[in-house]
Amino acid sequence: MMRKKWFGWIAAAVALFATGVTFSEPVPGSFEALQKFRKPVPEIEMAVDGFLWVEAEDFADYGEWRLDTQFVHKMGSAYLLAGGVGKPIQDAVTQVVVPKSGKYRVWARTRNWLQGYAPGKFTVSVNGEMSKHILGDGKPEVWAWESAGEFELPAGSVSLALKDLTGAFGRCDALILTTDLSYVPPEELEACQKERARLTGAPQDVVDLGEFDVVVVGAGSAGVAAAVASAKTGALTALVHDRPVLGGNASVEMGVPTLGASRHHPNARESGLNEEAGLMRAKNGAYGMSEAYHVQVSRENNLTVFNNTRVINTELNEDGSINAVRGVNTLTLEPSRVRGKVFIDCTGDGWVGYFAGAEYRFGREARAEFAESLAPLEADEITMSGAVLGNRAFSYRATNTGNPVEYRAPDWAMKLPPPDEFNRKPDWIESGSWWIEHPGDMDDLVYPEKARDQLIRIIFAYWGFIKNDWERHEDARNFELSYVASMDGRRETRRLVGDYILTQQDTEEGRMFPDRITYGGWTLDVHHPLGILSGKDGPYYCDQHVPIYSIPYRSIYSTNVPNLFMAGRDISVTHMALGTVRVQGTLSTVGQAAGTAAALCVMHDVGPRQLGREHIGKLQQLLLKEDQYIPGLVNEDPNDLARFATVSASSVQDFRQVGKEAVRLVWQNHPLNVRRAMMFDRGLNEHLDQIALCMQTEGDTPAEVTLHVREADAPDDYSSTKDLAVVRATVPPGNRSFVTFDVNCTLSKPYAWVWLEPAPGVRLVLSAGGSPGVSRAYGRPWTIGSGQQYAFYTMPELRYAEPGNAPQSVIDGVSRPVDELRHGWISDAQQSLPQWLELDFGKPVEINSVRLTFDTDLNADRPHQPVAKQCVKDYRIEAFDGKSWQTVVEEKDNYFRHRVLRFPETTTSKIRVVVEATQGDPSARIFEIRAYRE
Repeated sequence: MMRKKWFGWIAAAVALFATGVTFSEPVPGSFEALQKFRKPVPEIEMAVDGFLWVEAEDFADYGEWRLDTQFVHKMGSAYLLAGGVGKPIQDAVTQVVVPKSGKYRVWARTRNWLQGYAPGKFTVSVNGEMSKHILGDGKPEVWAWESAGEFELPAGSVSLALKDLTGAFGRCDALILTTDLSYVPPEELEACQKERARLTGAPQDVVDLGEFDVVVVGAGSAGVAAAVASAKTGALTALVHDRPVLGGNASVEMGVPTLGASRHHPNARESGLNEEAGLMRAKNGAYGMSEAYHVQVSRENNLTVFNNTRVINTELNEDGSINAVRGVNTLTLEPSRVRGKVFIDCTGDGWVGYFAGAEYRFGREARAEFAESLAPLEADEITMSGAVLGNRAFSYRATNTGNPVEYRAPDWAMKLPPPDEFNRKPDWIESGSWWIEHPGDMDDLVYPEKARDQLIRIIFAYWGFIKNDWERHEDARNFELSYVASMDGRRETRRLVGDYILTQQDTEEGRMFPDRITYGGWTLDVHHPLGILSGKDGPYYCDQHVPIYSIPYRSIYSTNVPNLFMAGRDISVTHMALGTVRVQGTLSTVGQAAGTAAALCVMHDVGPRQLGREHIGKLQQLLLKEDQYIPGLVNEDPNDLARFATVSASSVQDFRQVGKEAVRLVWQNHPLNVRRAMMFDRGLNEHLDQIALCMQTEGDTPAEVTLHVREADAPDDYSSTKDLAVVRATVPPGNRSFVTFDVNCTLSKPYAWVWLEPAPGVRLVLSAGGSPGVSRAYGRPWTIGSGQQYAFYTMPELRYAEPGNAPQSVIDGVSRPVDELRHGWISDAQQSLPQWLELDFGKPVEINSVRLTFDTDLNADRPHQPVAKQCVKDYRIEAFDGKSWQTVVEEKDNYFRHRVLRFPETTTSKIRVVVEATQGDPSARIFEIRAYRE
């Protein structure tokens, strides 16, 4: 059923509740709350005479062992993991009650995780007596029961401890204490699960968690957006998730940033729910998105979240549609089911689709299948590796002890290429890099635990490289490995097949599909199939720039399961196209589209395919209304009264400034081994005081660079030989930094250009955005280059005439700058606030809501500063009652881009937005105004 939207609006002139959202302590999903997460300690009882089953995760004190619930679907339970750095860690301890005395044999379910080495060894201590058997060196690379020996135990309380011996990721799932000395526990998974149920007495009845309109499985960036969008659109929604916190790879557990098109394109950050969550994260200084996502889901009355619930199967109707998903609680193993009408697979791995029999793809397509030039000649099952993260660490964390620390990689670590062939340049010592990856023939789906373990082996080997073989290993002399992560953030596995499969060419050609629901713009970023073993090839298979492209609706629903959507990295794309689609900022918008579409399916009683054929325009317009940008589409909502109004303003700024904030650094750089030049449109500037370029040195010594300033009458005209200035500056050693040249020159021609003399060991960093009219050249004679510009800015900032800031642009249907058009109003910076923007409807109309879109600097790849200075902070909305202006609603301390303001129904012929303060910018800025009677 559909729940009616709640429209209980606030009274006039009362500030909005959602304004200035801050995270109270401890927000579920905060880093501090996650550190306290554990399974509640149950009362362990002898359900079967002579047998006591003790789950390792039931221990009262985990010590330094970690609770690991990643592989419940494969090995049947959560377990404790001895995540160390090569030295034994603190014991996990607990107390159990033995009802009768006697001789007990203790069995431990564990895993020798690497054949031939058995790195993770431990023992069990019972009442202070150490087991005579070493555990963790049994059957290689399978979960198996190992005997810890026999112990004489009195009746009453008995202490148990897991004593790590190696600090090398030993693991224990459960202990069995039994007086039956002839008993041998079953090892096959299904039999082991039955024995667990028998010996613990745990109920096995499936708990029905309810029926919903829309069921979203997986709460990464795509899943949270899908669930929130579905609930916002009016559907009773469930969000089923197998982790304790929201966010998936973007969570506080993992910490992968929600990047997208704005890393490589101007004004391209993904808005809508993605932007809202990103602004909350930045404002509160949170690590990861979990807290922001918690706020988003908590305020939706139509949304129920089921954390720690791993979906392990589906129930199907006769027509092949899904009726329910079956799950198991990752802590208690309690089985459950969630029923629904429409389902959205946001698991990343496509598990819901897989269980339901959806068509899917895995690995790389052959070049001939889609005529993709970058695809391999033959199809294979190679996928991109994941990376381990956790505890605010990327792969590992190292600490400067202040004294020399020796390190040699253990014999069980991965063998890396020789140092002269390794071809990796570490960015820092304290933590790892994204390219710490295993080879792509390691199957993350069939062997997920082994894939994670391979990454751990690589980390220990890589730290050995840093300490001993890196050309700058002396920089790491005093550093000690202090933490190794264990959560596997996967990049690629299963991809479900939709009615359309997005390809490499679609992204390269910037295709705009008629049924587009969002866009992408990250590079075609596919990692090397050999991972860190790629040698001189480096970490990339390819990483080429693509224009802004669209993602069609037909790629987000299953081609053969009638009521299944997918959002996240399991959408319908080829392996090559996944290289650009897979980043979380992009996937969040896919989730918002899927959630909105699913709710519309229930509203119109149609399936996903029929919705696309009959209601695609409604879906697109609803997404635009909720601040999801779709390239080339404009607001055509007939219910938006603002579209038919006349707009005026108190003042207008008729130029724009381009400064340092417009620079978006990318990873690429060019060596200054030849003359390199860059030309730009000087705009309205007649004088340059300084120009700053982003550079870095390859060594640990500073380098001097010489820059020349010249002019041109036309773009790409590098013929001038007259220097306006010749300036030298020093590039500091180490990481990239902006180097300032005091040029102090007067400009008279339309274009200025600079060139730098060769300087060995210096590199120029590229930027995905910045000033207009930029070109590059290099060599002797000058050869015109292509692609991105060098990262630079000037002082004073470059200014360009911009008539597109007129008040009427707030109703032109586009709510962000696109190409050279701003599509928004900016007040004159020379006139003090308050400033106002007025809509004249030409006749009395009835309205009760206004939607405003502010400027939160969509140039940045994600919100970094606490708040964007361009954003409107304090404002009010006034309605003209025929005699005077009356305030109907106001807001203080806003830092959000998209605001929905509701108030009692008002009859008026004109409304005003009066901007009283911004977050620091001298101008009031508004991209869009909409007005409704809803």
